[in-house]
Amino acid sequence: MPELEEKIKEFARKAGANLVGIAGPGRFEGPPSINPAYEMRGAKSIVSIAVPLNVGAIYEFLGKVSPLPHNMDHTKVYQKIHRLSREIADYIRSLGYKAKAVRPNNTYRRSWDPFINRPTFSHRFGAVVSGLGAFGLSGNIVTKEYGAAVVLGTIVTNAKLTSDPALPARSVMDNRCTACRLCDKSCSMGMFRDDDEEYLLINGELHPRGKRECIDLCNAPCFGLHGISRDKKWTNWGQHWIKPWTDAQPDATDKKKVRQTYMGFASTTGDSFVRFKAIRNFARDYFPREQVEDLIPEYEQMTRDENERRALWFKALKNMGSYGLERDPALLTCGQCMLVCGADFAETKKRYDLLRDGGYVVPDADWKMVHVNTYEEAVALKAKYKRRVSTAEMMKDTQKNGVLWLTDYFGFEPIEEIKGLLYQARAKKACAAAGLAGKDAKSPMMKNPFYLFRGALPSSKRKKKRGG
Repeated sequence: MPELEEKIKEFARKAGANLVGIAGPGRFEGPPSINPAYEMRGAKSIVSIAVPLNVGAIYEFLGKVSPLPHNMDHTKVYQKIHRLSREIADYIRSLGYKAKAVRPNNTYRRSWDPFINRPTFSHRFGAVVSGLGAFGLSGNIVTKEYGAAVVLGTIVTNAKLTSDPALPARSVMDNRCTACRLCDKSCSMGMFRDDDEEYLLINGELHPRGKRECIDLCNAPCFGLHGISRDKKWTNWGQHWIKPWTDAQPDATDKKKVRQTYMGFASTTGDSFVRFKAIRNFARDYFPREQVEDLIPEYEQMTRDENERRALWFKALKNMGSYGLERDPALLTCGQCMLVCGADFAETKKRYDLLRDGGYVVPDADWKMVHVNTYEEAVALKAKYKRRVSTAEMMKDTQKNGVLWLTDYFGFEPIEEIKGLLYQARAKKACAAAGLAGKDAKSPMMKNPFYLFRGALPSSKRKKKRGG
C-alpha cells in the first residue's frame, strides 16, 4: 500500500478507530450524497472509520433491563467518532493536504420536505465505497467484524488516495440477510419489506437492500412515539403507542396519512422538541472530551445502580446543553434493526431473543418505565397512568419544532436536485438493463416535491405511475 495511505490508516487505528477504509478518485459515482466535494470544495478522497457499540449495553437495552447504558454508550461512541474524525483531519492537514471531518449525524441538505433527511455526505455510502461493509436488508451497513451495530465517520480530503477493495454489492444480502431477516422482525413498524428489494446505483453496480415504503414508519418509533411490536408480543423503550397503529398495521403506501398520524400524535406529547434537540446535540455537535466522552465510563466499569446511572446521564445531558428530560431520560428508544445485527447469525439470534423475550415496558405514574409480563398488563397500566400534557405545553413544543425544522432543514438546492434527477434516470436504466424492471431504483429525490404540504400520490396513481 502506498506510504500516504498507510500513514493515515496507522494514525486512525492508533487514535482509536476499529475499522478504517479509504476511497479515492473514481469511487464516487452515484447519488448526490456520495459526493465528497459537497462537504469540501476540491475533495477527491475519503477516509471512512467505524467504532462498534458496546454489546453489554445492547443486551440491557434489547432485554428491557435498562435503556441508560446504551443511551450513554451510544452518546460516548458518537462523541468518539466526532473526535477521531477531527484528529484524523488534523493529521492529514499536517501532511500538507486539505481535510475536513464530516459530522457523524444530523447534518442534512435543505429540501422541500425537510423530514426526508438527505445527508450532506452519506457515511453509509462512504463505508461501502471504502470497503468497510455492504448494505444489509435494513439498509444499515453490515461489517464482517461487528455486524451493523457500529457508528460511522468520514473525513474528506483533497489528497488523491488509493482506494481499498470494496465488497461485492450483494455480499451481505446473499450471504447473511436472506437466511436471517431478524432485523425486519425487530422493527415495530415494519418499515422495510423483507420480500422485496430496492437498489442504489453506486459506481455502476446495483447495491440491494430491503424495500422501504415509507421512512416515516421509522421516524415514529425512533422518537419514542410507537413502542409496541406489530404482533403485540414486546415493546421497545418508547413511552407511547399510537392507537390506530396498535390495532392495525398502517398502509405504508398512504404516506400522507402515515405522516399526519404520527406528526399529529407527536404534537400532543409536549416534549418532542427537547428530545429531538438532545439527540441532535450529541449526534451532530462535538463537546470537549472531559464533558461527555471521558465522563461516561465504559459499560464494564459503569455502576449497576439505576439511580446513579440516571444521575450520570443527566450530568452528561446538562454538559451538552440538554434539559427537560428528567421524567423520561431514554432518548434512544428504538434502533433495533441495527442493534440486533451481530457479527454472525448466532449473535444476532441471541439479541433478537432478548428483544422478543424481554416483554413489555410501560410508564408508571411518574413516567418511569416499568416491566410487565403480558400485553393485558401493559394495556391496563397505560390506561391507569395516562400522560397528561397541557395545551400550552403542546403549543409551545409544536412552535419550537416548526421553527427548528423550517430554519435548519427546509429549502431548495436546484443544482443538487437536478443531479438527483439525473441519478434517478441512470439508476432506473441500470435496473432495466439488469432485468429488474418494476423494481425500485432508489432515488435521493422526492417523487413529489410538495409532499410536505400535499401528501404523496394516492395508492392507485402511485401504482399506475410505477407501471404496476
